Amino acid sequence: MIKLIALILASLLQIIAAGGAIWLIRISRARLTWAIIALAFIIGAVRPVLELVTYINTSEFTHPDIDTWLGLITAFILAVGVMIIGRMLNVLNKSEKIRRESEARFKTIFDNSSDEIYLAELNGKLIEVNQEACNTLGYTPEEFKRMRFHDLKTEKYLPTVDPNLEKIIANGNHTYETEHVARDGHVVFLEVKSRIIQYRGEKAILSIARDITERRNMEHRILRAVIDAEEKERERTAKEIHDGLGPLLSTIKLYMNESLADEASKKERLQMISETNELIDEAINSVRTISNTLTPRLIKDFGLVKAVEALCKKINNTQQIDISFKTSNLEGALDDITELILYRVVTELISNTIKHAKAGKIEINLDHIDDRLHLTYLDDGQGFDKDKVLNDEASGLGLKNIISRVQSVDGIIKIHSAPGKGTLVVAELVSGR
Repeated sequence: MIKLIALILASLLQIIAAGGAIWLIRISRARLTWAIIALAFIIGAVRPVLELVTYINTSEFTHPDIDTWLGLITAFILAVGVMIIGRMLNVLNKSEKIRRESEARFKTIFDNSSDEIYLAELNGKLIEVNQEACNTLGYTPEEFKRMRFHDLKTEKYLPTVDPNLEKIIANGNHTYETEHVARDGHVVFLEVKSRIIQYRGEKAILSIARDITERRNMEHRILRAVIDAEEKERERTAKEIHDGLGPLLSTIKLYMNESLADEASKKERLQMISETNELIDEAINSVRTISNTLTPRLIKDFGLVKAVEALCKKINNTQQIDISFKTSNLEGALDDITELILYRVVTELISNTIKHAKAGKIEINLDHIDDRLHLTYLDDGQGFDKDKVLNDEASGLGLKNIISRVQSVDGIIKIHSAPGKGTLVVAELVSGR
């Protein structure tokens, strides 16, 4: 009787295992494998069924032998194993479904974001980009995947790529501004927020870039307006000098001439001298209230080139330093703001050389090439430590002013100097044509 029950249980367990394998065909990717396993279980179920039929037909009710027990145990283990595997695959399928849904949501956000999104390796090699990046820069996803962050940058921002990557890796995140160049050559100014994430088991950099070109253009327009307002104020002040200080000086001259006249008595001379002293004091006080950086009249009347040439001539007449100033192809290339900024830059550089460099020669070249203005300034002075000067709040103001003026018109400036090696300054600005 026990053997009969054992054979029935073995048969049922084999059938259950076969049914489980058939069910796994539906939920598993390895369908062929589970079909073969199900067939094996079905064949395996045949043996205890045949034994059961033989056992019933012979009516020989014997005790179960070791093969019967082994068959029952094997069938039980297989049935339990199939159920456990089925449960595991079911959990995995649910997890996979959740993952796919999550990826689908991420992909939807990724591709429909109004910001550019870049996924890159730690060395800057691009892994994925979203559709907005493709639309903005004009490259296909496949082309992006063959590029690095370095390939997207303008010349101005290319040197910042590696330092930014180092900061992202060191801090886990970093926010910075940069410029990308599109396929057609137009430049996009961006604010980028980057952070380290886990991507397929490896660390990667996720960067979200927001186009702030319009904001930057607005800032430049505001800055230009401020500069224009400053220059108008200087022009107004210059007019006040002419209309206010000029008459004082003319009156002083008149008193001096009268005091020197032969017919003037001693008392009259003393009175004139006293009046002259008062006028001089008044003139001194007026001068003290006026900025020393008024708009050069030569620029307004004759332009940048004549103004710089006149300045160089005056300095050369001292025979203390020799200044060479050369230009090419500048006709129509300079607008009023650019002229003024270049004049301020050149005068500040000359002033720095005279005060600090102990130079004997200065060479200045201003050229217009391919819609860009190129200013080159070279002196043979004693040079300086650029980083040290820029970090010095007291002594670095003039150099910082030069840099900020060039950058205010979207220019690029590079300063090369070292103690004992002179100074070379190269600036590039957009022309006014």
